[in-house]
Amino acid sequence: MRQSVPGTPASGCPFCQRETLAVILEETPHFFLLADHAPLAEGHLLLVPHAHYACYGAVPAALDDELPRLKERIAVFLTTTYGPFIFFEHGVFRQTVPHAHLHAIPIGSADFSLRGLAGMYGQPVRSLADVRAWYAERGHYFYLEQPAHGARPAQATIFPPELDHYQHVLGMVRRAARHREEWLPQPVRRAIGSPKMRSLAEAWCASSAADPPARP
Repeated sequence: MRQSVPGTPASGCPFCQRETLAVILEETPHFFLLADHAPLAEGHLLLVPHAHYACYGAVPAALDDELPRLKERIAVFLTTTYGPFIFFEHGVFRQTVPHAHLHAIPIGSADFSLRGLAGMYGQPVRSLADVRAWYAERGHYFYLEQPAHGARPAQATIFPPELDHYQHVLGMVRRAARHREEWLPQPVRRAIGSPKMRSLAEAWCASSAADPPARP
């Protein structure tokens, strides 16, 4: 798949073809919220820019105001409906679709913590500017963010694209997940994912119809 100019549609990219998107939860001026077609757990959704960028490290600073508002809305919805969750991005490394997409994945457990992982494997992230700087200077990465929950502050870490680190960090998340039996291979998750996608869409619709709940 070739892309000559960042931000322009890429031939063959499913996220650039609106008609191929299965379950659109919401659309804003610059982003789609999608139900993941191979959910790791019910509530697994994607935050995808309309424009074609390789990863969030390539997304321009002009979208920095809209993105945090959407992430906060996702955080309120998921925390209220499904419990603790994480944001995760491949950052090109091991992507299955070469278009920026941020996963929001309920893990249903507050036991997982990013504390200490930055010093061992990556570096802490304060804002999207840090992600852009990493991508500009070092290229591919993977990214994990644990939103604030109760007294625990938000934490985010960017990691070099090393398979052993990737497997270790995601293994920690899986072990902490309440419904770890749902973390099946992608073809299996895709084959059985429709009921979870429908349930997520119904929950999002109900939440959008009601007054936004206060975040715990």
